[in-house]
Amino acid sequence: MSKQEINIRTHTDADGTVNLDLPLGIVDQDIDLTVSYSTPAKNNQTDQELAEIIAQAKPASDLSEYCGAIELPVEPLEFQQSIRNEWQ
Repeated sequence: MSKQEINIRTHTDADGTVNLDLPLGIVDQDIDLTVSYSTPAKNNQTDQELAEIIAQAKPASDLSEYCGAIELPVEPLEFQQSIRNEWQ
């Protein structure tokens, strides 16, 4: 008796049915079949990496100190209207 191992990746149907298609060459023979299964591990590494990035992130900057600090040579509305006039 020779023992061989075959690994088959498959997907269950909606009702949990699994169809196993054995490779060619195993025909008209008595076989002992052992079935074990495992589900692929979820990739929690990405979640851990995101948690680390968030933990190390800098707090949001307070930009209110820059409010009104920029002085423009032209009023914004006048500038916008002059730009629009160039499109015509």
